[in-house]
Amino acid sequence: MTTATQTPPPPVQVPIEHRRKSRTVPVTIGAALATIGAVAALAGGGVLAAAGDDGTIGSGGTHTVSTPTAALVTDTAEFSDLNEVESLVGDPEVGVTATATGDGPDKFVGIGRAADVDRYLAGVEVDRVSDVEIDPFEYDKRRRSGNETATSPTAQSFWVASSSGHRADIDWKVRDGSYKLVVMNADGSRGVSADSHFEAGAPYLSTLALTTMLIGLMLVGGGLVLVARNPAYAPSASATSASRSTS
Repeated sequence: MTTATQTPPPPVQVPIEHRRKSRTVPVTIGAALATIGAVAALAGGGVLAAAGDDGTIGSGGTHTVSTPTAALVTDTAEFSDLNEVESLVGDPEVGVTATATGDGPDKFVGIGRAADVDRYLAGVEVDRVSDVEIDPFEYDKRRRSGNETATSPTAQSFWVASSSGHRADIDWKVRDGSYKLVVMNADGSRGVSADSHFEAGAPYLSTLALTTMLIGLMLVGGGLVLVARNPAYAPSASATSASRSTS
């Protein structure tokens, strides 16, 4: 009885192109992780460098601000959904100091709701301040004409934060709403000149920035490991051997 010898079927060869494509998946993921991590690390490091250990970004010393009008008034600042921010970094705060220069009159610093400030200074010539840069400190201002005389800001009751004296100094916990900051002479007279300092921050800002930077660095490291272990275009040794044997 003769038994027929059956030749086993040849092994299925996976095309080299398919293997290369399968290898690009972890490489793509690794590159994406490294990119995202780099962005996060740079952002966190930048905030940490600016805010320091106390989470405060300041104008770096005092700077003279002045106007021949009755007041320097910022454009409206809009704040909303601060509860979400507070859960991450704590209560955001703004600090402003204005010190009289030389023998000048006492100064006033106040923050009020935009509508209240507009009513108080309606018809009064002021300089409106916009585009404030903290480091280096710069600000742009534009004149709003008017013929009315400003009454003393210290006589107003609408301020949410205010201070007056030779050195006026406020620290305000930011709240939802529309607000304006005002720097004036305490008696409301024209010609305001003061050495001022501005700062803003939050208690846990530095901690969040440090955490973001460290997570970013970890993502960069993990992404680079994936790329290094999975070269995108180098075929495996077995695939190269199989290719040669079939040629």
